Amino acid sequence: MGRKCVLFLLFGFLVILFASRVTMAQHKHDHGSSSPSVPQKGSPDEMHMGTQPAQATTMEGLKITFEVMDMSQHMSMPGMKGSPQHDASAHSMSHAIMVKVQDTASKEIISDARVSFTIFSPSGEKETGTLEWSGDHYGGSFSPKEKGAYQVQLTVESGGMNREAKFTYEKK
Repeated sequence: MGRKCVLFLLFGFLVILFASRVTMAQHKHDHGSSSPSVPQKGSPDEMHMGTQPAQATTMEGLKITFEVMDMSQHMSMPGMKGSPQHDASAHSMSHAIMVKVQDTASKEIISDARVSFTIFSPSGEKETGTLEWSGDHYGGSFSPKEKGAYQVQLTVESGGMNREAKFTYEKK
């Protein structure tokens, strides 16, 4: 009887240990979170899940971080499957756009900005859209058809000010 009790307790401990490790390893992509966290440099929450490093610029009190990721890679992240914040039309696109907006003074992530984008393809075609708040970043999607450098212009409306940031995405 004592041996069964010890085995039962050991099994329970292993289940709890495994569950906590899985939870800690998941990417911070919890849609619907009311209090976004600020990732620390080098932490797993820091943006950079795509094939190219995240790009960032600081202007007029805001740090704007931009990243593009292949949609299949984005959708395979924990917490993404079945998310109501990602509609079918976004999933039909081939790439996800992720933008974080952070107040440089308080280090808090800004979740109530209006973020829009204009993308210019290598041949000069123009695509525009808005990015929606998605748990810990603003997200949207697009389908780059040509190889080469795409110029991305973001407009961030926050705190009564408009800021424009420019980034480049290279499709290889």
